[in-house]
Amino acid sequence: MQWAVKIDMALPRPIRVILRGVGQVFFCGNAVTGLVFLVALYIGGTTAGLAATVGVITSTITAVLLGFSEDDIDAGLYGFNGTLVGPCLFLFLENTPLLWVYVVFAAILSSVVLAAMIKILTPYKIPASTSPFVLTCWMFMVAIYSFEALSPSPVLPVPGIPEAIASANLPVAAWLSSFTDNTIELWYVALAKGIAEVMFADNVLVGILFLIGILITSARGAVMAFCGTFVGVLVPIHLGASQNLIEMGLYAFNPVLTMMAVGWVFLKPSTGTAILAFLAGILTVICQAALANFLAPIGLPTLTFPFVLTMWMFLFAAGMSKHWSS
Repeated sequence: MQWAVKIDMALPRPIRVILRGVGQVFFCGNAVTGLVFLVALYIGGTTAGLAATVGVITSTITAVLLGFSEDDIDAGLYGFNGTLVGPCLFLFLENTPLLWVYVVFAAILSSVVLAAMIKILTPYKIPASTSPFVLTCWMFMVAIYSFEALSPSPVLPVPGIPEAIASANLPVAAWLSSFTDNTIELWYVALAKGIAEVMFADNVLVGILFLIGILITSARGAVMAFCGTFVGVLVPIHLGASQNLIEMGLYAFNPVLTMMAVGWVFLKPSTGTAILAFLAGILTVICQAALANFLAPIGLPTLTFPFVLTMWMFLFAAGMSKHWSS
């Protein structure tokens, strides 16, 4: 929206860059959208909001001090991985004063990894996206087992062989019926949380505010985000995934990002790329289930890697196709 662009440009550069960094979590390089996202995070939880703020500021300052691309910094590209690092580590690790120091170092590393990934992927016209966040958080999560001063929270998966989900023995028809008995409430919660979980927020209001923030930047982006969370609820239901995980939005946040990336950001918006995005969203759900089982023995969450992996594959394939143009 034009008014949001005007406000964005009128803000002082440091504030504009920081807020754009938050907005870029959903590919929205607009300070107004970033502010909506940040306010939503604080509504979801003060700790998550503070952690995201520390992360985005640290990662952005790191990029400035290390002399990385001014254009990328101005666009907020060195802020969104740091934004994600903060809430992520506070979710999966025990909350202690030392964890704030840990978050700062992780945010610093996320900017360094991003610069390296840009160097590697730019010749192929493939974005690094949230891969620096994923790699950094995985490293920092695994590292705590060597440090007595840091410990995992109950949310971090316990290393071990995956167990069959409780609903696996239910016929799909019975499974679908059990989920749709309370259609309005369950779907409303699952769809909203699917968007909120992109930033680790288990809150319906946060998801709604995130969608509004995206809409401020782009109507197509908002449609892709909503379609992504819909795919992330509908597909797991029909495949018989854990109802609890579906209701929490944990199968939806990766398809949200995938559909936005493929159907709005990195390929020319068209009916064809919307269909391609829909296919990518479905495959992201399957990719997430596979990666969850793959990572279970070492006790790591998938984070946004299913989105990153699926997006990379589709963008690489699009570069080989005469039908899709970026």
